[in-house]
Amino acid sequence: MTKSVSESGWKHTPAVFREAYFPTFVFYQDLPESETLNKKILEAIRFEKSVDVEGITRSNEPRLGGWHSKNELHLNSKFSALTEQILTFSKEVATLQNYDAEWPLAISSMWSIVNPAGSHNKSHVHPGSLWSGVYYVQSPPGAGRISFTDPRTQHLMRPGQFDPNTPRTADNWAEVFFEPMPGRLLLFPSWLYHSVETNLTKVAGEAGDRVIVSFNMYQHSR
Repeated sequence: MTKSVSESGWKHTPAVFREAYFPTFVFYQDLPESETLNKKILEAIRFEKSVDVEGITRSNEPRLGGWHSKNELHLNSKFSALTEQILTFSKEVATLQNYDAEWPLAISSMWSIVNPAGSHNKSHVHPGSLWSGVYYVQSPPGAGRISFTDPRTQHLMRPGQFDPNTPRTADNWAEVFFEPMPGRLLLFPSWLYHSVETNLTKVAGEAGDRVIVSFNMYQHSR
């Protein structure tokens, strides 16, 4: 590291240290042999939609065809296989987070969203919960990615100018996208703003729907 004396008088280049704080984690897991599970869940969701055609309005856009079920699917036995997978996944996340074992994660609400071609989900957060997640049941090509926005609003006020010839490092991204892969579970902080791109699939009919199950989680005492 020794260099010749510069005009400033330095004989050595001082070390540059970097530490990272306040990270934002997004966990994911691809469930093995999810085809059978997804077939059963899709059938259950289609039934829920048939008996509750109107659904409810949250981040979905009913005027564009987006459908949102009621929020109690975790109490429905038809979804028990999925809730078990979610709880198993959440235990692993809780271990990685060093959570108190006497305060395990539990599902507080769970619902389905069906986005036909031309529909999307507006940017939103999930108040009143600790973690939120999504499970992908059906996703044809072009059905729309989930987008997470940098939560550091101050950082967005005056972004840096980056080398256009070098890929920007992940810690300087303003948005992060995840492809909606059937059989994939995502878990992210409930306060993290997220949205879903417009479903631009060319697949016709119900096979072109983007179908997911979403949920909220909290810690409860044993």
